[in-house]
Amino acid sequence: MEASGFSRLFHNFENVVEPKECRKIGTVPGYLKGTMLRNGPGMFEIGEDKYQHWFDGLGFMQRYHFENGKMFYSARYLESEAYAQNMQAQRIVAGSFGTATFPDPCKTIFSKYFSTLMHEAPEKHDNANVAFTPVGDGLYACTETPYMYRIDLDTLKALGEADFSKYIALHSCTAHQLYDENGDVYNIGSRFGPDSAHVFTVTRNPKNEQSESNHSWEHTKKIGEIPASDPLYPTYMHSFGMSENYLIMFESPVRVNLQKFILRDFINATYRDCLEWKKNEEVKVFILNKKTGEKLDLKFKMDPFFTFHHANTFEKDGCLVVDYCRMENAGNFRTLDIDNMRNGEFQNDLAFLPYLTRVIIPLSIPTTVTPGQNILEPLDWATGYSAILEADGSIKLTEKRTCDVSMEFPRYHWEKINMKEYKYVFGSTVFGKVNENPAGVVKADLKTGNHLIWNRENEHQICGEPIFVPNPEGVEEDDGKELGFFEKTRKAGEKLLTMKMCKIKFYTFL
Repeated sequence: MEASGFSRLFHNFENVVEPKECRKIGTVPGYLKGTMLRNGPGMFEIGEDKYQHWFDGLGFMQRYHFENGKMFYSARYLESEAYAQNMQAQRIVAGSFGTATFPDPCKTIFSKYFSTLMHEAPEKHDNANVAFTPVGDGLYACTETPYMYRIDLDTLKALGEADFSKYIALHSCTAHQLYDENGDVYNIGSRFGPDSAHVFTVTRNPKNEQSESNHSWEHTKKIGEIPASDPLYPTYMHSFGMSENYLIMFESPVRVNLQKFILRDFINATYRDCLEWKKNEEVKVFILNKKTGEKLDLKFKMDPFFTFHHANTFEKDGCLVVDYCRMENAGNFRTLDIDNMRNGEFQNDLAFLPYLTRVIIPLSIPTTVTPGQNILEPLDWATGYSAILEADGSIKLTEKRTCDVSMEFPRYHWEKINMKEYKYVFGSTVFGKVNENPAGVVKADLKTGNHLIWNRENEHQICGEPIFVPNPEGVEEDDGKELGFFEKTRKAGEKLLTMKMCKIKFYTFL
C-alpha cells in the first residue's frame, strides 16, 4: 500500500445525486437485493483551511443499491449545522475532534466567559459522520454526540434532526449503538462533571409502543449508570458489547482531562487535545444487567489496551465471552492525524495495530475458589484464558488473540448468531506496514484459530468494512457472500466521482 495512493483518500469527494449504474465484474447472487449505506468523513478542505484529523472530515453518505443483478451508486454530504456553518464561512468554524477552529474576532475571551455565566447552550457538534442506527422505520446518521439526523434511504437527504440528550442527561455517547431482534436500541454514554458516570440507555422500538411516529426516540430511558473510576478523568469509548442479559464496557486508559475539556473554548483546544493515555491505568470491565439496571458486583481488571470496535458477545456456562479488536496503546489518536495517514507514518505504529481478541469473564465466584486460583480452570473450552481471583477480591482477566493477522471493523452473521455462540468473524486489514499488509478481507475461524484472506488486486485499492450478506436458504453460519468494498484511490487527472465508484467483489471462502 503506497502512501501516495492512500493519501489520495483525503481529498474532498463530490455529491452524486442521481444514482449511477456501476461496472460489474462476475455475477451477482439473485438474493442480493436492497440498499446498503456507508457513512464516513468526506470533506477535508474548506476554503484555505484543512482538517487535521481523520475523524474531522464532514459527513459523507454513500448509497449502494442492488436491483436485478445491478448495483447503483449515489452519495451526498450530510447537511448538518456544522456543514452549513462551514460552507457559509468557507473556512472551518465548527468544532471537531482534532482540528482547532479559528477564533472569531467578534467573540473575545471575555464574551466567552460571560456567555458561560449566562448559561448559553454549548456548541452543537452534529457532524454525524460515523455510522447509521435504525430506530423503528427511521435510519439515523450518528456520531459520538447526542445529535443525529434522520436520513431518506433513497435520496440521502436529511429529514430532520434528533437530540438524544432530550431524554437522557449525557454529554457523549457511542456512535455504534446496538439493537436486538425486537428493534430496541442500546447505547452507553458519558456524563461529565463532579459525578462523571457511564450512562446505559435503551430506546424501545417505537413500532411496538404508542408513539408519535414510527421513527421516534421518545421511548428512550436510562437503564442504569456506573460512576467513573476517576470523575476528573472519565474514559473515552467508541463501542461496547452486549449479550442477552448484559451490557459490557471497557474503562480504558484513554481518559478525558475534564479540567482541560471545560476550558477548551478559552484555550482553543480540541477534544483530542483533552485526551490522555494513562499508561499505568489498568482496564476496568463494567457489566450492567440490561433488564434490572444493576451493576455486577465484581471487580474485573485487565492489562492496559484500547478497542475501537467490538465483535459479538455471548453467554456460556456462567461466563461472558467478549470479542473485540485490541490495540496495545492508542495514545490520544495522533496516529490518525491526516498528515500521518497521508505520508504513511500511521502504518509504522505497531502499538496501534488491532488484533481480534477474546476475553472470558466469569459472572460469579465459586465458593471453592481461593485467591490465586483461575476461576476458568474447570472449563475445557477456556484453555489459554484466565480469571485469577486476587487477595483483594478483584479478578484479573487474561485475554487471548484469536487471529494472528491484524484486522479491524469486525462483522459477523448478525441475523443468525447475534448474542449467540458463533464461529466466524470478518474484518479488514487496514493498518500495518506496507510490505506486511495484504490489505484485504479477513475471515477468522474462532474455533480453529485459522484465517483466510482475500487480497486486494492492486495498490490503488483500500479495503473498507466487509458486509456479510446471508443466503436466505443457507444453513451454515457462513452461507452467503461477503461484500468486500475496495475504495479506488484517485490517480492524477481522475474525477472524484471515479474515485468513489469502487469495484465490488463478491466472493466466498471455501
